[in-house]
Amino acid sequence: MEIVTYADETDVPPVQQVSSEEIPWLPYQLIPNTFFRVLQVDEVNNIVILNFKMPPWTVTPVHGHHCTATAYTLEGEWFYDDLCFRQGDIAYETTVEVHQPITKDKGAVLLTTLMGGKGNDKLLEDHNPDGTKTLLRTRLFKACERITPEAYAELDFNSLTN
Repeated sequence: MEIVTYADETDVPPVQQVSSEEIPWLPYQLIPNTFFRVLQVDEVNNIVILNFKMPPWTVTPVHGHHCTATAYTLEGEWFYDDLCFRQGDIAYETTVEVHQPITKDKGAVLLTTLMGGKGNDKLLEDHNPDGTKTLLRTRLFKACERITPEAYAELDFNSLTN
């Protein structure tokens, strides 16, 4: 896979192709038994596009958004509060409202976009059971963008949060 880099945002072509088939699924360290792959990161505008895979009976951490987020359901179904998102549905989230997505007897695969905007690299905030919070910034996702499993295994995930 050839990756082209550009000196600054003005050098970025108007259309880029990202082949998700070439990007491996990686274990998402913050949620057991889940997987993700970061497809594209725009550090200037703090935009992250990723796939997220949750097997049946997944309970994610309670979390909130410091950005606008979308989650398009590619496969399966998932829930939070009294909402059910099935294949073809989109969740569009614009507030810091705290919620806890779960799956039931079906898992789910999502195409997620996190849009912080210029100057806002804070994207997500996990609320941990011990009362602490884990802040996920653009830099975490940039470090995982199209990463190999070998390089991911060497990544200091904790140093990239908060």
